[in-house]
Amino acid sequence: MSTEKLLLKAKSRLTLKHPYFGMLASRLKHESSEMIRGYASNGVRFLYNPEFLSKRTVEEVMFILTNCVMHHILAHQQRRLNRRGSLWQLATDYAINNMLHNNGLHIPPGANFNEAYEGMYAEEIYDLIKEEYFGDIDDAYDESSRPNENLLPGTTEDQASEEDHSFSNLENIEDDLDAQTESEWQYAASISQELAQRKSAMPSGLDRLAKKVKANNIDWRFELYNAINRHMRNNYAFMPPNKKHIHRGFILPSLTSDTLSLCVAIDTSGSINDELLGVFMEEFKTIMQNFPAVQIELIIADAKVHGHYTFQGGEKLNFPIKGGGGTDYRPVFDYIDSQLPMTTMLLYFTDGDGWYPKIPPAYEVLWALSRPHKTPFGRPLMIL
Repeated sequence: MSTEKLLLKAKSRLTLKHPYFGMLASRLKHESSEMIRGYASNGVRFLYNPEFLSKRTVEEVMFILTNCVMHHILAHQQRRLNRRGSLWQLATDYAINNMLHNNGLHIPPGANFNEAYEGMYAEEIYDLIKEEYFGDIDDAYDESSRPNENLLPGTTEDQASEEDHSFSNLENIEDDLDAQTESEWQYAASISQELAQRKSAMPSGLDRLAKKVKANNIDWRFELYNAINRHMRNNYAFMPPNKKHIHRGFILPSLTSDTLSLCVAIDTSGSINDELLGVFMEEFKTIMQNFPAVQIELIIADAKVHGHYTFQGGEKLNFPIKGGGGTDYRPVFDYIDSQLPMTTMLLYFTDGDGWYPKIPPAYEVLWALSRPHKTPFGRPLMIL
């Protein structure tokens, strides 16, 4: 089995057996690299050595992916502070792997696992290991002088000499996880939690280890997807998964629903230049790709409605873009009332500077704004 197929199979099985972990693992963009021994992740990219991964079983790859995403969900990079890198990695592995073991995931031989640390924070585990193996040595030290990882607890001599069996993510990706991406992971966890709770499959022990989720500086797409998820059925169709995403390395549920009618409006007024209009169109394409089973009604308008088009899945966008006048949002809402009365959500791409209806509609409204602007109703989301 090729490494690509192995990764896809592992993600698919994770989504079926452990929805919370599977939805999070689907966010990782995996890349083959011979520059590392085993695997590494920075919250966006998952790098793996093809020779290492080809020798792994599906259960072992499920463990690897879940271990990686949980490091991001538990904000271990932010919580490291001035602690030793390799020792902190070991402590966080112990905390995560105990939780994974308690939730029924297979823990491979050679992984950092010790039941003595069950239910403990990574910080607690770190202090215990540091005191036992390094005494009172100060945390603020030169990483180049760190002790050999082979001497760290949890690693036997056989495992240390056989790099092929290492399940410790000790390698780094140069482009570190930034604060924005860290926040996105925290919010992605809230979406996955909502899904898992609907399926009564929320992992146990997570509340003990996780930090409180904060939605500051969140990618607007997660806000949109969370809103769309609220309108979907409780039972997601994981089998078959979205075929549109398989080639991209994402295993996502087939979001078929009779409860969602999504309308997208794009502002083509004179205040929207060609560059910004291009951003709006690219984001619309992204929505189509991520929700191929959802029929989307697209409205082109400035001070009046210039066009209405219906799309689903990966259909090509081929229509004239008219506009250039003033901005009046009222015609779009009037059009929806008369022509699309079953609408349950409207996503409006605009700069926010225009005439709004005096009475909010009964359906949910999300404003995808190019700049900060106060809206009289609905939820504003910054896309730039």
